[in-house]
Amino acid sequence: MNKKALLIGNDINNATQAYSWQDLINGLLEYAKIDRKINQIDKPFPMLYEEIYLNSARAHKTPERRLKSYIAAQTRRMQPNQLHEQILDLGIENILTTNYDLLFEKTSGFNEKDCVNKGYIKESLYNLFRYHQLKDHKIWHIHGSQTVPKTITLGYEHYSGFLQQMRNYVATGTKGVYSKTDFLPMAKRINSNQVNYESWVDLFFTHDIYIFGLNLDFVEMHLWWLLTYRARVMVENRFPINNKIYYFYPKKYEKASKHKLEMFNINGVESISERLQGTHRINYYERIIDRIKNNAE
Repeated sequence: MNKKALLIGNDINNATQAYSWQDLINGLLEYAKIDRKINQIDKPFPMLYEEIYLNSARAHKTPERRLKSYIAAQTRRMQPNQLHEQILDLGIENILTTNYDLLFEKTSGFNEKDCVNKGYIKESLYNLFRYHQLKDHKIWHIHGSQTVPKTITLGYEHYSGFLQQMRNYVATGTKGVYSKTDFLPMAKRINSNQVNYESWVDLFFTHDIYIFGLNLDFVEMHLWWLLTYRARVMVENRFPINNKIYYFYPKKYEKASKHKLEMFNINGVESISERLQGTHRINYYERIIDRIKNNAE
């Protein structure tokens, strides 16, 4: 039986807190001194962020670090809820999150100064290796952490650079990229049984991954690339992959999510619906946590 890992998004925070993604955008527009009437329709957030930054930089000479520091400050206001504790109680060592906040760390009794990057490679911008070590868990902040605002992944430029780093690590190897070591391509590491889990990416080829609380829109280009690459490896028999990936979603949104569910299916991700009654997100996520506890059966 494969070990488990979790990939968790921001919606678990939305279960009890009223600070939405749109609130973050509105606050960012105000902080960047950009007109709130800016057209946001049909603009993927990484591109909208670039528009906000470039407008602010041109009009006010705003350095990007100030925008990311603002976002880090907003995440510090957030508080854990019962879901964070229940997730930790599953006893699953590797918890991947796209969230910048430290709510899992807070739940474990850690404060921000305790949250030191334990990654094998000490990145300053990207998040292939970044994690915080709790007593029994590794919290992999795959989109960056409030502890280092520069690592917060927002704009198209950052996403693209991140994808380049990921593709080197997985597909071609990293000869000459890092001073500490060179990583062989994933195929060679899998075939020679030399996967050492220095990066959260390794888990996508070896652990059963349970994804929830994450919309996983197509703007998440690096994650969709990873799922697509894994699917190609499997269909072309490049190297053995025996793990499974599960994606939980609210049954009520099934019709609206058809296009995305089709892409999960072709990429070898099993979609599992769960009922969401009204806005009772706590109950929805507690049922998902129970299903994970029982191997998603």
